[in-house]
Amino acid sequence: MPQLDALRAFAVTFVLIFHWIPQDTLINQLPNGSIGVTLFFVLSGFLITQILIQNRNQILTGRTTHSEVYKNFIIRRALRIFPIYYLFITFVYRFLPETSDISNHPAYYYLYGYNILLHQTGNWADLLSPLWSLSVEEQFYIVWPSVILLTPRAQLRIVIIFTILLGLGSRLWWAFNGNSQGVLTPTCLDAFGIGALWSYVVVEQPEQIPAFKRQVLWATLLALAGFIFILIQPGTSFFKTFQRTVLAVLSLYFVVHASLGFRGLMGRILMNPALIYMGKISYGLYLYHMIVSGHLTGTVLNKLSRFSPISLHNPWIHLVSSFVLLMIVASLSWFLIEKPINQLKRYFMYSKSAA
Repeated sequence: MPQLDALRAFAVTFVLIFHWIPQDTLINQLPNGSIGVTLFFVLSGFLITQILIQNRNQILTGRTTHSEVYKNFIIRRALRIFPIYYLFITFVYRFLPETSDISNHPAYYYLYGYNILLHQTGNWADLLSPLWSLSVEEQFYIVWPSVILLTPRAQLRIVIIFTILLGLGSRLWWAFNGNSQGVLTPTCLDAFGIGALWSYVVVEQPEQIPAFKRQVLWATLLALAGFIFILIQPGTSFFKTFQRTVLAVLSLYFVVHASLGFRGLMGRILMNPALIYMGKISYGLYLYHMIVSGHLTGTVLNKLSRFSPISLHNPWIHLVSSFVLLMIVASLSWFLIEKPINQLKRYFMYSKSAA
């Protein structure tokens, strides 16, 4: 499903816009950071749940076991996520400790509990603050396989719907108790669950796909109206609590159609090789974007300015240079570290018919 890689490219672009462009500019009147992260969550919910349901069905036929599927799932996730994550946070811990709370609370970062720390401190100035979403994803990966693999087949849809409601309910509960940041894993479950619901339809009820697409279209129109309404509310409005759910429904529209294959203009856009490649290296783009813009770009431009007849300290030059450098760093990370380690997944394959 190459179009899903292109969606990842758009997701990480929203995050870059949010962090790299001043918040008072017109483009950041949209909650770009939330849009990008929510799209990532919905994509994860769909792809991960699809893998798990397929393997769950293999368990029911006796071709594999719960423990084998869970073991291979966790190892494959670790091979994809751990290497550059630990290299990166160790670099910050060793060379840039003053930029992050990692120097005072390293365990939260190394044990993928940073979102818990951020919930307590609210320190969004931390260089590693974007890693809260990676902590959420890892915590989800640990628990969700058992939920899918152990839930009776007839109850699976109900459990997924309950997960969606639990996510929204958790955000409402914390909002009523004075913390509306929404960085704890329970507060993100609606986005994962909305993606999971689509994977359930694809695997378990493929005959319902046309009807589900029609339902998604109506839900998208309602979500778009809700999103516009939320945008015009003040920042402290209670309705902001519903923003992630609304964004998840909007994201679902694109995930559904991209997984089936958009046609026409949107299909040509999402099949663009540059976007697909950007989506392929999106993990590195997301992981490194703050340190590249905040530390690497300035250093490089200062050195180049000695040979340049014009000033290189223009904000737009900094922005473009940051993107070029980020693509270089993420590409090196992909080809030198991530891709070679990913190849080790072949030793931890699911059953052939569910791989």
